[in-house]
Amino acid sequence: MTFRLPNNVRHSREQSFINWMNSTTKGAKTQQIAQEIWKLQKQMNDRLILIQSKTEAILNQQLELAEYPIPRLFIVLPEELTKYDPGNWFRTKFRLHFICECGKHTEPSNSKVAHHLHLAKHEGYLVREPTEFFKKYGPFLLLMLELIKLGTSVAGHIVPALASLKVVELVDSVQQTVESVTAKIDYSLECIDSQLAKVQASSPGDFAITEPRTEMTEQGLANYLSDVEGLEGVELRQLGSFLKTSEEENLLGNLYRMTTSDGHVKWVCRDHYRVSYQEKHVQKLRDVVKLARGEFDEQLGRIEIVLESRFAAGEFYSAVSKAKGVLELIVELRWECTRSDLEAFHDALKKSRVPVLRLDLGQFGTTLGHTTFSKLIPTSRYKALSSITELRSIKTVHIVLPKDFVMLSSFHPKRPSHLLELSFELVAGPFGAKELVPLADALKTNSTLTALDLQDNKIGSREAQIIAEALKTNAKLITLHLGNNMIGDNGAQSLCVALKINSTLTTLDLKGNLIRDVGALALSEALKTNSTLTTLDLKGNSIWFGGLLAFSEALKDNSTLTTLDLYYNSIGDDGAKALTDALKTNSTLTTLILELNKIGDHGAKALADALKTNSTLTTLNLQNNSIGSDGAKALAEALKTNSTLTTLNLLQNRIGDNGAQALAEALKTNLTLTILK
Repeated sequence: MTFRLPNNVRHSREQSFINWMNSTTKGAKTQQIAQEIWKLQKQMNDRLILIQSKTEAILNQQLELAEYPIPRLFIVLPEELTKYDPGNWFRTKFRLHFICECGKHTEPSNSKVAHHLHLAKHEGYLVREPTEFFKKYGPFLLLMLELIKLGTSVAGHIVPALASLKVVELVDSVQQTVESVTAKIDYSLECIDSQLAKVQASSPGDFAITEPRTEMTEQGLANYLSDVEGLEGVELRQLGSFLKTSEEENLLGNLYRMTTSDGHVKWVCRDHYRVSYQEKHVQKLRDVVKLARGEFDEQLGRIEIVLESRFAAGEFYSAVSKAKGVLELIVELRWECTRSDLEAFHDALKKSRVPVLRLDLGQFGTTLGHTTFSKLIPTSRYKALSSITELRSIKTVHIVLPKDFVMLSSFHPKRPSHLLELSFELVAGPFGAKELVPLADALKTNSTLTALDLQDNKIGSREAQIIAEALKTNAKLITLHLGNNMIGDNGAQSLCVALKINSTLTTLDLKGNLIRDVGALALSEALKTNSTLTTLDLKGNSIWFGGLLAFSEALKDNSTLTTLDLYYNSIGDDGAKALTDALKTNSTLTTLILELNKIGDHGAKALADALKTNSTLTTLNLQNNSIGSDGAKALAEALKTNSTLTTLNLLQNRIGDNGAQALAEALKTNLTLTILK
């Protein structure tokens, strides 16, 4: 059975009803009943056609590898059939089940059995907050539930109708009857339809119970599905925040990532994955990666490996060329490579057709940087590296340049048209102002360098000003590490002027830079207008109450910063109190690190008060402070109502038995905190 109803069948049905109404002699009442039946059937047909078209658009959607971190197709089902509560459906325990995207791309050439989409063999993931989950993903879920229930054959995808199957396997060796799975699907659909049928009532999660299959209007359904066109990468990443998983558990549902012959990414079950890639070659690749102490994540198709010799590299190149199926390669070449070595690497990439590459040349030997590397590619505009970026099978390339590579001013590679992303990273130094000037000049116009690491370089306020001038015009750099230098307040002020102008930098590391309240005040002023910075690292400086008061005011206006690291400053209770006002209103900060800051019970109580209303903070690190049992009790009270914090670190404090007992009691009702230290 499919969603699509042939036109001739639909028209024939409609005409038969019209003829029947015209010829009947049973009076107006009978005609009225017939007209209602015809109207209802037309609504059902229109509903199926609408769902069909939306489902086809989702199945045809092609996301890039970077936008596809976990499987994209899924449904949710109630956990236990016997515990349904139609009056309080939002209190039902639901599990998310991913869908295997098997199809023609997984069928052997001589196969007589068609591969089709099916539910993955996995127990599923428990949904944390069903009400919020259905609000966010309801339209998408409606389409996927109807797809699994009714089946379809569109867009080159085959899904058998659930009724045509004998059993459904959701976990290896555990089968469920078609009737029980169908009942679960119907229950999930009713939950979605109850949202659609009536506007949310005044109390959170309290949706009026209706008869959705009869009261839902066609226009209401069309409006509900108007924006659903599949899930983008951001929405897929957010999916994990709604699911209960252990630290060791991934969000892949026993599925494996693969690419089709035309480069499209699919998530398929283990059996079909192994059909697609010859097992003997995959096993050889496993062995080679293990011998090199690398990591091979077969589900993601990702390899991380350090190659320390020409021989080890040759073994790996041979294995990866034959195994196929590698979608991401993170490789570090840690020996003095020659041109022929890089050409061998190029050939291996060409055969394996790896689409995403991160190549780390940062640990090259010193002779390579001064002689070999400079002789390798200066006159040919770095041909050896450029040839890698020109491989048409590669879509994303990130290269970490050698540490002593300071010729950035003459390094302006252009991104080939087939590449979605070309970026470079430079860990530079050690050097001073003389070497920094040409580097900064190059930064002003460079269009490929995305990360620059200048840690431990004795950079002072003068050098910081040189860097700041470059940041005013640079439009590519997203990560800048300036940790463990001597920038001070004056240097921080120079950088802040640039931050008010720069629109690309997202991560700024200023740890260990002798920054005091004056520098913190300047940074706070920059945060009020900067709209791109997401991570600010200020650990190991000398920021006191005045600096924290300024940060508090800035966080009330800032809407992009997600991580603030204030480890080992001197904020004390007063500084913690200053931050609480901002935490009550800020809606973007997710990670706050206040470790080793002389915070006592008064500061902990203030932070606890903020946690009662804050709805975005997920990680709070209060390790190695002076928090006693009273502070712990206050935090425990906050945990009883807070529904967003997932990690709380209270190690090396003085909470005592009473504080620990209070926290234990809070955890009985708190359903979101997963890590408490």
